[in-house]
Amino acid sequence: MGWPYHFLDLNTEQRQQRRQSLDYHGNIAQVSILVPLILLQCYFFVSWLHTRWRNQNDLDVPSSPRVKGERSFRKTTSARRITATWRRLQWWCSGPCNILGTKLGTNGELVAAVLWTGWLLLLCSLQTGEDYLHLTKRFGTIASSQLPLHYLLALKSPFSPLQLLTRCSHETLNNSHQLLGRIITLLLYLHAAFYLNFYVLLSLLGTKLKETYVLCGIFGIVAFTTVGTTALSPLRKWSYRVFYITHVSLATAMLPVLFFHVSHIRVYLYETALVYVLNVALRALTSHSFPGTLRLVPGTNLLEIEAPLHRHQDALRRRWQAGQHAYVSLSGHPLLRTFKSNPFTVASLPGVDDRLRFIARVLDGNTAKLAQAAGSEDAKTNVLLTIEGPYGVGTHAEALLRYDRVVFVAGGVGATFVVPLYRHLLADLSPSPGSYRRQKVSFLWIVRSEAEVSWAIPADEKEREGFVERLSVYVTGGGDLSRRPANGRFTSTRAGANDHEAEDEGIELEEHKGLLSSGEASLEGISTSTGRPNLAQLVDQAFAHRGDNNAEKVAFVVCGPQGLSRALRKEAGRWVARGREVWFWDESFAN
Repeated sequence: MGWPYHFLDLNTEQRQQRRQSLDYHGNIAQVSILVPLILLQCYFFVSWLHTRWRNQNDLDVPSSPRVKGERSFRKTTSARRITATWRRLQWWCSGPCNILGTKLGTNGELVAAVLWTGWLLLLCSLQTGEDYLHLTKRFGTIASSQLPLHYLLALKSPFSPLQLLTRCSHETLNNSHQLLGRIITLLLYLHAAFYLNFYVLLSLLGTKLKETYVLCGIFGIVAFTTVGTTALSPLRKWSYRVFYITHVSLATAMLPVLFFHVSHIRVYLYETALVYVLNVALRALTSHSFPGTLRLVPGTNLLEIEAPLHRHQDALRRRWQAGQHAYVSLSGHPLLRTFKSNPFTVASLPGVDDRLRFIARVLDGNTAKLAQAAGSEDAKTNVLLTIEGPYGVGTHAEALLRYDRVVFVAGGVGATFVVPLYRHLLADLSPSPGSYRRQKVSFLWIVRSEAEVSWAIPADEKEREGFVERLSVYVTGGGDLSRRPANGRFTSTRAGANDHEAEDEGIELEEHKGLLSSGEASLEGISTSTGRPNLAQLVDQAFAHRGDNNAEKVAFVVCGPQGLSRALRKEAGRWVARGREVWFWDESFAN
C-alpha cells in the first residue's frame, strides 16, 4: 500500500469544506479534554460512595462470632484480593518514569500522554482523504487547539479550574504541562516538516521564506523547541534562572507572533491569552509585601527568611498551611520580581508561630542576592519582602491523620517541608510526649552537619521535648564517617540486596559550597548517628507492627534529593506488592 496523500488542486467550494473540517476537528480536539475530566469526577463520586459504604459496614459489627468469621473470610478471599491488586496498580501508576536520567513524570502520566497523543494523531488524519495539504494543516490546527489547555496546566493559583477538578496541586499538574508541551511540539514538527517537503518539491522554499506568516511559524517552532530544551532536568539544574526567564519570555512572545501566522488559529490564541491574563491577575492578588528579616544560619550555607504575621491578619494566617510554598524576593518592580523570585517551602506553622519562615540553601541567583542582603552571619537584617502564595497542597496534615503509622524522611534543606507537617501531626495526636499515638510517628533527617538542624529545634522547652522524641538525625558530612559506604550510596543490609540506585546526588546534591565546620549546633538529647541510614530497616520496622485489622496503614512523606526518594520508594514498594496500604508523598527537589 503506497503513500495515500497527493497534492490536489481544489476549487473554492472544496477549500471551504476543508476549512470547515479543520475547524471542526480542532474544536473536537479541544473539547475532548472534558471526557477524562468527567470520568475523573465519576471516579471521585464512586470512591466517596465506597468510603461511606465501608464506614457503614465497619459500624455494623455482627454479634455472632460465626457470622463475623464468615464475613472476615469473604473479605480475605475476594475484596482484599481485589483491593491489593488495585493498590499495586495505583503504586505503579504513581511511580516515576525516568529515561536517560530525565524524569518524564509518573508511569500513569506517561501512559495518559501516550493515549492523548494517539487520540490527537487520530484527529489529525480523520477525513483528510488524499489531500496532502489537508493533513499538513490539520497538524497545525490540532496543535494550536491544545495551547489553552497547555497554559491552563501552568496556572499556579489554587483557584485554577484544573486544580479544583482534578484535586491536584500545581506541582502535580506541572508534569502534565510539560508532557503536553512535548506533544504540541511533536505536532508542530510534523506540521513544519510536511510544509517543508511541499515547498521543496514545488520549488517554493526560497519564496516562502520571505513571507511574514512563514517566518512567524518558524519562530513558533523555534520557541517551543527552546522552551522544551531549557525545561529538561539537566539544564534546569544548571541554571534555574535561565530556564525561568526563557520560559516566561518565550511563552509571552509566542502568542502575538502566532497571531500573525494564520488567522484560523486566532480563536485558540484568544483563549490562551485569556488564561495568561488570568494567571497574571491571580499571581498579583496573592502577592503581599511584608517587613521581614534575613539571617545566615551559623555553620551552614542556609539562609533564614522571616516575616511576622500580626494578630489582626487572621484571614492571611489561616490561608497558610503546612506543606505549602511561596515565591519570595526582595521588594521591587513587579516585572523584575517575576524573574528573581524563587519558590520556598514555608518552614513554620503560620497560624501557631505568627510568622512566615523560609529556610533556603544559598546557591546562585536570587538566593545569593538575598544572602548578600543578609550581611554578616547570625545578624538579622531588616528588609522589605514580596511574598507570593500560598501555593501547593494544604491538606497533607489532614490526610496523615487517616493513617496508623507515619514515617517522615528529610534530606538536608528538604526538612523545610517535613518539619511543619511533623509538628502539626504531633500537636494533633497528643499534647504530651510519650503518648501511644506519638509512638507511631517517626522522623528521620539526613544532614551534612549538625548545624543544619539548629533552625528547626523549637525554642519552647515543652515543644522541644516532644519534637526530639521521635527524631533521628544522621550526619553525613562531618564526624566519624566509618559507617558511610565508600560509594556514598544509601545502604540496604537485606540478604542479597544491592546498594540502592542513587547516582547519588545524596545530600551533597546542589551544594557547590563547602559547609563550615565551626559553630555547629549541639544536638544534645537528639538521637544522632554518623553515616547514612539503612532505609530497608526503617521501612521494615514501619510495617512490622500489626493493627486491629492485622495490617496498619502506613504513610511515608519524603523531601530531599531524588536519590533518597527513589531508594525509600523502592523499599516501600516491596510491601505494596504484598497488598499493604501505603501512602507515599514525594516532594523531591532534585527533579
